[in-house]
Amino acid sequence: MIYRIKEISASEIAKAVSGKIISGNENAKISAVSCDSRTIDKKTLFIPLKGERFDGHDFLEDVCETGVGGVLCHGKPEISAPFVISVDDTQKALLDFASYYRSLFDIPVIGLTGSVGKTTTKELIASVVSQEYNTLATKGNFNNNIGVPYTLFGLTCDHTAAVIEMGMSNFGEISVLSKCARPHIGVITNIGTSHIEYLGSQEGILKAKSEILDGMSEDGTIILNGDDSYLVSLKGKVKCKKQIFVGIENKFADIYASDINSSEHGCSFKVDGKDYFINLAGVHNVYNALVAIAVGREMNIDDEKIKIGLESYHSDGIRQNIISINGYKIINDCYNSSPQSALAALGVLECVEAKRRIAVLGDIAELGDKTEELLRWLGKNVQKSNADVLVTVGDVSRFIAAEATDKECYSFPDAVDAAEFLKGFLKDEDAVLIKGSRCMKMEQIYTILGGV
Repeated sequence: MIYRIKEISASEIAKAVSGKIISGNENAKISAVSCDSRTIDKKTLFIPLKGERFDGHDFLEDVCETGVGGVLCHGKPEISAPFVISVDDTQKALLDFASYYRSLFDIPVIGLTGSVGKTTTKELIASVVSQEYNTLATKGNFNNNIGVPYTLFGLTCDHTAAVIEMGMSNFGEISVLSKCARPHIGVITNIGTSHIEYLGSQEGILKAKSEILDGMSEDGTIILNGDDSYLVSLKGKVKCKKQIFVGIENKFADIYASDINSSEHGCSFKVDGKDYFINLAGVHNVYNALVAIAVGREMNIDDEKIKIGLESYHSDGIRQNIISINGYKIINDCYNSSPQSALAALGVLECVEAKRRIAVLGDIAELGDKTEELLRWLGKNVQKSNADVLVTVGDVSRFIAAEATDKECYSFPDAVDAAEFLKGFLKDEDAVLIKGSRCMKMEQIYTILGGV
């Protein structure tokens, strides 16, 4: 993918990335960036990255033969390009250059992270902010050390605000992304158990997510979930002068939702006596909407425009979409999973009108030695839910079934086997939830059942 950017000289780039121009003209300029050798043109800066199974440096000669604006690479390759900048680490250089490019735009930036709900919250925030600002937002879940720079390279002179999602799987990663994006408003949606295998505990996850503060100034605003005990523990302990808590249980939250009504068509609720509606099922999505309201108000957006922004957002893709197929309803939420997001998905299943409710739950990865404990916790919640049938997919999901003893239960080794069973099992007016980690390829179930 290629990103068209403002025209920048080789000398500016070298300074931004602490690199050295080893050949070519320091006054030569580029107006595009790409890490993909297949998308290069004569105005593009090529930044080859090195992964576990590839090394972009293998294509340096190819891009130079095709025509390139400049190269930012490791080492001292003997190549012919308008300029070549050498750095120790091209991944770090990509982040450094993106950080420099972001500094060229004096606009409000909203950065968000959290265990569950990041992408939906990002989309709701972007929808609200777009009512008043020309807004750049992270596409999909481009939220890592490559996706965040790519997003920032999407900034143009037309943009007046940006919403940047930040993900991580280990300590130090959010800190790097926050320092790159330098948000004025930060958001932590919640502290769950995603990636607990690497972070050790929810206290560790709190520490990692709180790194979003590293790129913020004391004049910034941090928005937190006031019903999350881990995030409440940060009250008065962070460098941002302004902290805003949102909640649906804690009536003392700065932005509190009451009169919540959830159905398969969406959620209605009140904030400060005003009515709001989102086209998203499940009470957990009210938290996401409250964050968007908090951001909107912090950016002086009129409440009526905030309301319009919330109502205009519709989910798509494989994140809690409710689709009618062959006489039954599918809650397609197979992008990824954690114990907390699976519980939230059960809440969506609960509010869908159906004769039978079938929860299809796959293995959840990256839980480490807490796998059994957390999946049994999820199983107890399945037991308490109004699901009539539980279908587990994979090996460790047996721990979910072990606690849902009152449910009609079926287990399968993989998604294809589960789908073949469901084809003959589902009846008219059934509702089926599909949820599991990416490694389980749960989207195969949706496809086999007739989804597109």
